[in-house]
Amino acid sequence: MYIAPTSTRREVRVLADDDRGVRLEADSKAHLTPSKQAAIMWPLPADRRLDQLVELANEAGAGTRRNELAAALVADATTSAEELLQLVLAWRRALVRDVVIDVRPGDDVTYLPRYGPGRRRRSNR
Repeated sequence: MYIAPTSTRREVRVLADDDRGVRLEADSKAHLTPSKQAAIMWPLPADRRLDQLVELANEAGAGTRRNELAAALVADATTSAEELLQLVLAWRRALVRDVVIDVRPGDDVTYLPRYGPGRRRRSNR
């Protein structure tokens, strides 16, 4: 099965597709392969931080969106079971002020904007 290129990105050829999975060429660019909806629900501070990281990356010229940055972070994550355990434990101990980038020292409360589905508009951090 061949996946036709979209207007803004060229996808790579899928070698085989069935109800249980797909076969992809191992040397294909990962960001050009077919996408899958990632059905995750996570705490608001993590969601806010992703927005803030996208904004920082874009300030540096990345021209990216949430889905691409999240995929990049996952692709770069360690495969060490012990390091992953420590990462989860650190997350479980993290305070809102540890996660959200712009919480001012001494603030007892911070405001997190909420967005509906779809692309984010540029906002102030």
